[in-house]
Parts: sequence; structure tokens; C-alpha cells
Amino acid sequence: MISHRAQAAFQRGQDWEERGDSAKAINAYREAVAIEPDWAVPHQCLGKLYLETGRYDEAAAALRQARPIPLPGDGSIDDMLYVVDLIQKGALDPTAYRYFVMARDLPDEQLDEKVALCQRALGLNPVYAAPYAVLGKALLAKGQLNQARTVLERGLACTPPPFTRAALLFYLGNVLLVSGQRDQALDAFRRVVQLNANLSVTRFATTQLEAAAAGRI
Repeated sequence: MISHRAQAAFQRGQDWEERGDSAKAINAYREAVAIEPDWAVPHQCLGKLYLETGRYDEAAAALRQARPIPLPGDGSIDDMLYVVDLIQKGALDPTAYRYFVMARDLPDEQLDEKVALCQRALGLNPVYAAPYAVLGKALLAKGQLNQARTVLERGLACTPPPFTRAALLFYLGNVLLVSGQRDQALDAFRRVVQLNANLSVTRFATTQLEAAAAGRI
């Protein structure tokens, strides 16, 4: 049972993060961690903010503290640790990561801006898989199915960690479904569920499989 004090501190962190004040959000998440050190989520939020603000050693420390605490179906911690490791090894340009974060966090209707930011990220690091997921989703929304499929398959060829792989497979499944390739789409959704590494897309993939079983798609 998470204490009310820890929950209140965590909520303050969420509020400050939404307002764009990373420093105050970090302080609030630290308070939540101090109160409930075995609660993974504030560790995870700290790691994400440290990563996004270029504090890589602190990001790795926070994420490693969260990693042993079970978060079923959520592989985002390993995904972020993978990014930290790439940046620290010089294998990923931090600017490419920032472009990806900007694209990921833009509202869904800003498709052209998402596409442009992902292209910038991939121009710097063409083997960084995460921007391919955001780009593929945006191209799907724009109705550019062939381009979306090419992008998503390219991302999968980069051997991404499970969290990103699940997202790429899910969007590829949707591209295939819209393209009329139902069996291939369902196979992609099954692979998402088997990975169970990304809570959001696993839930949606399960919904698609249930709809197929009921004859709705």
C-alpha cells in the first residue's frame, strides 16, 4: 500500500512535469522515492527526466533502482537504460534522442511536425529504432501506407529492445490491417502480446485479436 504522502509527492511531480518544470518535478519524485523506496514508478519518472535533461549517470542510477521492482508488461525501463547506454558509448547522438522525444510528445494531429522531427532524428542516427515507430504511426495516420510499412520494417531491422519492438509491431499490424492483409496483421498483434513489453500497445493488440476472434475484423 503506497502511503498518501508518497502519492501526493508523486502527483506534484506529475503536475510540475506537465507544466514543463523538470527541476521541481525531479524534487517531487525524489520526495516520493524517499518515502516509498520500493515504489518503482517515481524511480522510472526520475530516470526519464534525467535522461531527457542529459543527466545520464543519474538516469542510469534511477532506472537501475526501478528495474528490480516488478512492473508487469512494462519494458520501458530497459528501453531507457538501452538509450542511456548508447549515448554514453557514443553510439547515439543525444540530439537525435531529443528530436525523438519532441516528436513523441507532440499532439497526434501535428503529423507533419512529427514526421519532420523523426526524419531529423534518423538523419543523425539511422539505426536508432524508436523514431521509426513514431514516424510509422504518423505516416499511417496520413494514409501513406506503403511508406509507413517500409519505415516500420526498417525500425524492426534495427533490433530494438522489446518495448520499442512491440510498438513497431503494433503499428505494422495496423498498417497491414488497413492494407487488407488481415492474417499478417493478426500475426503482428500476436507477437506484440507475446512480447508483453509495452502496456499500451499490448492492450490494443489484445483488443484487435479479440475483435478478430469475434468476426468484427
